[in-house]
Amino acid sequence: MRRLLISLLLILPLQALASSKHNLPVASDLQQDAQLSKRHRLPIVLFYMSDDCGYCDAVSDLYLEPMHRNGLDKNRFILRTINTTGYASVRSFDGKKMDHDDFADKQGVSFTPVIKFYNHQGKEIAPEIFGYQTPDFYGAYLEATIEQSIATLRKL
Repeated sequence: MRRLLISLLLILPLQALASSKHNLPVASDLQQDAQLSKRHRLPIVLFYMSDDCGYCDAVSDLYLEPMHRNGLDKNRFILRTINTTGYASVRSFDGKKMDHDDFADKQGVSFTPVIKFYNHQGKEIAPEIFGYQTPDFYGAYLEATIEQSIATLRKL
């Protein structure tokens, strides 16, 4: 019985990470990402999503995954996901370890999808993209906001 309990405790965190159907980098250490952001002057783009969100699937499948797969994020921004329904843990910008849901709450994210843009200090540097209401213009709006966050970061 004891071995079973220990095995379950070891497997459950891995299942939480593996259950994501998205192929985007998962946020695990935002302090480390912040150092990378500062060194290379790259904004940190956090995609707040949940497993049961069809709009999140659309944003991921139609916009973020193609950007990531084609390397369009590599020298422009650091892309990470925060799964508000998962049990993955993240080290926040201030070094505190918490789960993704708690981090999202602290960032004021109460539903998904939301995309936020941060500098290396964990401060927002462009307007968040809230929801998925206008598919015809979403890609252009996302690209414009990414460019705005890059320009804002490089002015600092």
